[in-house]
Amino acid sequence: MKTRKLLILSLTLNAVLIATFLILGYLYRDKIAQRFVKLKGDPAIVMYGNSITAQGKWVELLGRTDVMNNALPGQATYHFLQLIQSHVIDLHPKVCFIKGGINDITLGVKQDTIRSNFKTMLEMLMQNSITPVVTLTVYERNDPSSKKEVDALNAFLVSFCTQNNITYIDLNRYVSDSNGLRTDYSIDKTHLNTKAYKIWAKEISRVLKEKNI
Repeated sequence: MKTRKLLILSLTLNAVLIATFLILGYLYRDKIAQRFVKLKGDPAIVMYGNSITAQGKWVELLGRTDVMNNALPGQATYHFLQLIQSHVIDLHPKVCFIKGGINDITLGVKQDTIRSNFKTMLEMLMQNSITPVVTLTVYERNDPSSKKEVDALNAFLVSFCTQNNITYIDLNRYVSDSNGLRTDYSIDKTHLNTKAYKIWAKEISRVLKEKNI
């Protein structure tokens, strides 16, 4: 009788441990996947940007194990520029998807400075045989002043990309309207929800297919 109770207790504890492991594995699946990508080294794809990029579960969204999420939450393009060597170039990816600018705009950084930072980063990537793909800056919700600055930055990015044969992705055409970022594609004024990330991932997958990566 005592042996049977111990067996039941043991089986129950094992079941709880397995369930806990599975739940934690599911909740932290992207972090675990990123650890494997890092250990494997030389990712084909690097995602680079601020918290909007950082919050994407890219391994799952793209269905690939060769994508490294090296975004810098809360940072501006100045910080991207300072760290692009270690966070992107030294990893020797085939392509870097880069997105940013909204933190600069929020901080009141001048357009000339933001543009210069982007220009330098894109040139550095091309000089190191890394294909850059720019995701244009997404609007904030119901902020006309911010929207005006985003329009100015995106106009520059489109022009620079066109002149240098760089592919760009315009998420605003899907997730924004005349008032900025739509509520059905956002979790707050600035950040995207799961539905928006799926659209972004679909656009990224299309670009990767076009570039045979």
